[in-house]
Amino acid sequence: MSPNTLRFGVEIELLLGSRKKTYPNWKTLAKDVSKRLAKAGVANHVNDTNDKSPDNYREWSVVPEVTIPSQPAKNLWGIELVSPVYLVSSYWAADLDAVFEALRSGGFQIVPSPHCSTHVHISGHPQPLAAAGLAALAKAALYYESALDLLVPDARRGSVAYWCQSNRASPRIAGYSLAECLAQLDDASTGSARDVVECVNMFPASSAYGRAHGKQKDFIRGKVYKWDLSGMVPGGSGSDKNVKGTVEFRQPAGSVSADEASAWVTLAAAFVAGAMVVGPSLGGVGEQGASAEELWALLTTGGEVLGWESLGGVEVLFARGG
Repeated sequence: MSPNTLRFGVEIELLLGSRKKTYPNWKTLAKDVSKRLAKAGVANHVNDTNDKSPDNYREWSVVPEVTIPSQPAKNLWGIELVSPVYLVSSYWAADLDAVFEALRSGGFQIVPSPHCSTHVHISGHPQPLAAAGLAALAKAALYYESALDLLVPDARRGSVAYWCQSNRASPRIAGYSLAECLAQLDDASTGSARDVVECVNMFPASSAYGRAHGKQKDFIRGKVYKWDLSGMVPGGSGSDKNVKGTVEFRQPAGSVSADEASAWVTLAAAFVAGAMVVGPSLGGVGEQGASAEELWALLTTGGEVLGWESLGGVEVLFARGG
């Protein structure tokens, strides 16, 4: 894998207001944000219908975020900034700096909120991950889960948060030991991408969502898990049905600065790259999973694969987690 073989996109959820203006609704705020970004040289548009067609990923977009409760009385609104698709080897960090600086200089206030998160989509380039690579990533996601949990707030650990549950809650592997889960993914690696996705991204037909949608059997629903691999299934039911070939790391907390957003992007890309190296050999492990030291070693391996000299702000995440 060379530095040009991974691409990514980042979705930054914000609870946003203004120190200078009062907005009567989300749309007026979004238009103002868009103008400020454009003035700073950040190509963007308002995507108020959250249309996920490919054209909307050619530049930054300003999108409503319904999972963040807006507070009109406090002039605060849930908003999501969605990046274009970047090569990991490009100068993407400068764009994140420009985005957050535009918000700061424009008089906007970013309010920390447990409802906000940062999602990172990763895809292979020019070809998507094959079943074997996808299984390696899924195995790493399970083995390093407890270590990754230490880097996020309590509300985004384990199975506490509905929108980033443990992938081990997937019905196909629920109740199995960690070693047994990894063995199932080894078996799936010899099949199709769907076989892998069905291990870690199935959702119960008996759930409230399943009953409400008339599901008669368990179904793929990746957007509720820490790692959503459903974008790898043609016509899949992931959080981005029209964006094919991506895996999504959904666990990171909300970012209130460019440094935080950059750290999550760096971690996600390094994790995926490292998993391609380490994941295939994972097996026969204890139930406790990886330590923080093992996770750092994986990320270091991934960074080396991608040609990075350091992991930047990821070190800060580890310091906070400790």
